Amino acid sequence: MALMLRGSALSPPVPRYFGDSRCRSIWQWQLVIAFTTVATAVGVAALQPTRFGNWQFSVSIVLIIATTIATLSVPWHLLPRAAVFAVPAIDAAMIGLMVAGHTPAATFLWVFPVAWAATYFRTLTLVGMLSLIATIQLVMLLWDGVTITATMGIVISLLSLCFVGLIMRVGSARNRSSRRLLSAQSDRLAHALQRVQEQKARNLRVLDALDVGVARVGSGGVVEVASTAFRSLYALDSSSRLHPSRAVEYRARRGAAVPAAETMIARAGRGELFQDEIVWLFGVDGRWRALKASTKVIDPGDSADGVLLLVEDVTESVDPRAGEVALRRSIAHELRNPLTAILGHADLLLERDGLDESTRRQLAVIDHAGSRMQQLIDQALSVPEAREDDCDRPFDLAEVATASVEGFTPAAEASGVAIEARLFEDLPLHGDAFRLRQVVDNVLGNAIKYAQRGGRVVVHGQREGAGQVRLLVSDNGIGISEEDLPRIFDRQFRTELARQRGIPGTGLGLSISRDIVAEQGGRFEVASELGQGTRVSILLPCPDDARERTPA
Repeated sequence: MALMLRGSALSPPVPRYFGDSRCRSIWQWQLVIAFTTVATAVGVAALQPTRFGNWQFSVSIVLIIATTIATLSVPWHLLPRAAVFAVPAIDAAMIGLMVAGHTPAATFLWVFPVAWAATYFRTLTLVGMLSLIATIQLVMLLWDGVTITATMGIVISLLSLCFVGLIMRVGSARNRSSRRLLSAQSDRLAHALQRVQEQKARNLRVLDALDVGVARVGSGGVVEVASTAFRSLYALDSSSRLHPSRAVEYRARRGAAVPAAETMIARAGRGELFQDEIVWLFGVDGRWRALKASTKVIDPGDSADGVLLLVEDVTESVDPRAGEVALRRSIAHELRNPLTAILGHADLLLERDGLDESTRRQLAVIDHAGSRMQQLIDQALSVPEAREDDCDRPFDLAEVATASVEGFTPAAEASGVAIEARLFEDLPLHGDAFRLRQVVDNVLGNAIKYAQRGGRVVVHGQREGAGQVRLLVSDNGIGISEEDLPRIFDRQFRTELARQRGIPGTGLGLSISRDIVAEQGGRFEVASELGQGTRVSILLPCPDDARERTPA
């Protein structure tokens, strides 16, 4: 008993509100009775209009309609459950009045209050409803005179109503038992799901503690589960599950891009097994990384589990320059913290009143020198890895765009989007082909994402007469509003329509792409209309006027 009291104290009764499930149940039952009664009245009016001259018939219909209106306006959530019985009781009395008005066909209407009492209340209430109807019929029998025919009619009517009430009562009890069973099963399933999710979270925490990137890859190259290290290397956000990632694989540093069907994720998706293979990854941060990749079978007896893809960053052991860059970054990072403290205290001292001019000049020298040193450290930290040999190489933008289209084709097919490449001529450029591949990937990925299922994306390349080339990516997707269009290159900006539809994204891709294109001396041109699609043009200078370009 004590346990039951403690349980009730911990689980207070759920408050009811006007219009909740209890109120709706009462409304539904009463509306069914009212609708059937009005329909009966309409039928009677069509066959015997003179019947409305009988006051018992007319008054019963009016009172049932009035009872229905009152039922819809009464705040049942404030009344006890027993008070609800007054409604079907009034309905039964009004049906009796209608029958008394020489309308014996209305006897079948008693089925509805009996069914209401059988399903909504306890057995004792059902007995009370049947007793009320029996009393009404007995009074009418005595009033009209006892005859064998009338007595048999009452007996048959009561037996039928008892049978209906019993069937409805048994069925209602079974339904309640089924609901309780389903509720218990639902609770158990919810508990089991919670345990599975907790176990999954623990497994992910274990994977995140490893320096090696780990991912479970299913059929079709779907990254089903991935550690933080893996997502960081391949630039996958929480919604990215399909290949390709935003980081591009190459066979060697500054070598040829790996075709989409031969990437590590794609091979793992096909169930291929390989060990300690080296692949170069060009990340969204503009850094080259050498990865050692391997696959392992999760369950040899069940291929549906996919395979594990393990990748380890081995850049420092493969590329000697990587260690120097890492050391420079580490030293710069360690110098920044004490320098920040020095500058902070110097600023605090300069804000003090009463300092003599000599002391103020000395503090100003410290502040100026510290600021200069901080700029040098920031430059050391922001210098991209080996940018001097990547920034001005000849390449064909058409080949870069073709490789990007091939890489995105599986993801586009999975999304129900068709891609058409119209790259019929060379688009020669001087510059950083690897960074421009990121730009094409960002623009093409956005086009596929916003075209949505059933959409179409066209990639078109051509030479312009003014010594430049144009790469145009167009889609027939959701488009961009006039208000949002000027802000699409702002960092972390996402259109209102994209947020409303729950389309994933970070709002960083176009901002990064604009900076890369500006470094190459080019520019973006964007035209869009809501519901009609978007056209994004990337214009870059040809080799002849590449020397004249100016950095943004």
